Amino acid sequence: MKRRVITGLFVLLCVFLLLSLIWFGWRHMAYSGFAKDMTRTDMSSPLFPTYAAKDEDGFDYTVKYPDYLSLTGNLAVGFPGTEENPFTDGLIIWPKCTGRYEYGVILNSREDDGNGYMFYIDAQGNAMDAEYQSIAEEYQEVIRELMDRAQNTWNLN
Repeated sequence: MKRRVITGLFVLLCVFLLLSLIWFGWRHMAYSGFAKDMTRTDMSSPLFPTYAAKDEDGFDYTVKYPDYLSLTGNLAVGFPGTEENPFTDGLIIWPKCTGRYEYGVILNSREDDGNGYMFYIDAQGNAMDAEYQSIAEEYQEVIRELMDRAQNTWNLN
């Protein structure tokens, strides 16, 4: 009986190690291309890599690899921040295992009231939820700029 328990635990350990190795390999293959020519951030670690870059116009780009045994990481593009307002409009992209992408935007209110919006959009910049479509239309130039920069940086299909 003791031998069976030890054998069972050994098999479980081997399956867990194999699953972890497969996951690390997949994660590296899926995200390393996005992080090309970027610098590892201070918050990065071997288990949770995060990379960042800034282009000649001051736009920020980040690549956050999936957390351990997760399939969800993200890419982000943000307008240049200022010392007075480091929080800017941004686009978040979630690469999917299928090769497709999900998109979301974070938009700051144009009034100086400290409000903003966060919602999902499609690849054309339209709000996924009809409630936010008027906001997506109001911010269409901002969304288009972010989408174009993401496309130019990562060649999203």
